[in-house]
Amino acid sequence: METRKYFFQPDKKMIKTGFFMTDEEQNVVYEANVIKQPLIGAAQVSFVNHIANKTEDHKVGHVVTVEENGLIGGLSTSSYFKFDGKKIWDYLHEKDIRIDSSISPDKLGMSYIITLRGKEIASIKTSTPKGKSIITGRFWLDVETSEYYIDLAFLAAYAIAKTEQTFIN
Repeated sequence: METRKYFFQPDKKMIKTGFFMTDEEQNVVYEANVIKQPLIGAAQVSFVNHIANKTEDHKVGHVVTVEENGLIGGLSTSSYFKFDGKKIWDYLHEKDIRIDSSISPDKLGMSYIITLRGKEIASIKTSTPKGKSIITGRFWLDVETSEYYIDLAFLAAYAIAKTEQTFIN
């Protein structure tokens, strides 16, 4: 399957922050729009795949981040949100998705390999709003995947961008 490059980014035009992904021609191909965001409880988020012309609504909880002393002496961060009532990492694992993370070799940031049942389906790298800076952030991501796996790649990018979990496996 042919892979394409996409750019995942936050939608700052809305009060209820969502995310969207564009192709190299800057066409929006996927988005996550917050429909309802109560102060307590999960938000209703609409995931729209413009390529397949389909929309799915999901319940997305608030992000929970816990920092504790790691085994080797540094801080260990655990960060997640609930997705349809399950921790996002458990939800992805139940779908046979694994995310392997490493420090990016070409920019100051992170690289992620997304696999489905052991087969690589996407690669994700932290980026910047214009993609030109050396120092990257978790809200802007370069995603490479095929249209066939775009739903899973977008969800993985969404999980990476929303949480403060740096190293994932």
